[in-house]
Amino acid sequence: MKIPRKYFLETKLLSYSTIGIIVLVIVSIWLSGRGSHRSLFQNSILSTSILAISFFLFISLGLYYGFKLKDNIGNIFTKERIKKISDNTPEIGSFDFDGPAVGDGIGGIILSILLWILFSIVLIFLLYFLGVFFWTVILLFTAMLYWIFFRALRLIFKNSRHCKGNLLKSIGIGFFYSLLYISWIYGIIFLVNYLG
Repeated sequence: MKIPRKYFLETKLLSYSTIGIIVLVIVSIWLSGRGSHRSLFQNSILSTSILAISFFLFISLGLYYGFKLKDNIGNIFTKERIKKISDNTPEIGSFDFDGPAVGDGIGGIILSILLWILFSIVLIFLLYFLGVFFWTVILLFTAMLYWIFFRALRLIFKNSRHCKGNLLKSIGIGFFYSLLYISWIYGIIFLVNYLG
């Protein structure tokens, strides 16, 4: 009796290749759209359609060949990642700014110093706040994409044991999940186009 072989896809490799494919498709559609004068709506529909077909083919072939996802990213919110984010924010003592001179004489010097101190404090606060906000948004966005995309793929590929070697069943389940996960993007594009 031959034991069926399972193919494991690593989540980290899949995430890098997914980001690369999405960027490549969007940039190539945008560059080709410049020459043919397509609108943003047409470029969005075309790039989403290409990505939807790619997603459908990936899911269907993955189900047919019996792919499973191996989670090698782990928990996104770890102490090390949070510390790394906090280390990327600017330090208060590392900011150096030369403000413009306000005027001549002792009054101008004192006013320049006071404005320089006030502006430096405001700018340091803004840099610190925006730096923490920026890295937190990136971390939350990454966690959201990871949860939506890769957890959804894990749910899809749980069906691979039922679909392995059955092309018709793989295409049917692949079409259902592609329609389910891509249709809301089309809805947003059409909504933005017709409301705007």
